[in-house]
Amino acid sequence: MKQYAVFSVSNFATFYIVSIIETMKPSPYTIHYDNLRAWLKQQRENSGLSLRAASAMMGRHHSVLGKMEQDRRKIELSEFIEYCEVIGADPHEGMDVMINSLKTSKLV
Repeated sequence: MKQYAVFSVSNFATFYIVSIIETMKPSPYTIHYDNLRAWLKQQRENSGLSLRAASAMMGRHHSVLGKMEQDRRKIELSEFIEYCEVIGADPHEGMDVMINSLKTSKLV
């Protein structure tokens, strides 16, 4: 276990956050979400939309979609469907990407 020196409340908050991040374990589904994220990004790029343009159409800040594409934010189902509609992608195809990824790894 790593040892950290805590000198103030600010340092303690940093220590706490770093400790949580270091103890978080990746989900066994991470690779499958990575495949879905790659598919989403490819679909957006194929549509000719930038992150900023797609986010403006959704009424969201561009960082929200950027984090979704970069595995820094969870993909909520309703957001996934809305994002697909905005970029002109079929959400069923995205679900097929996830299902095929799961089948390939024999988790389903």
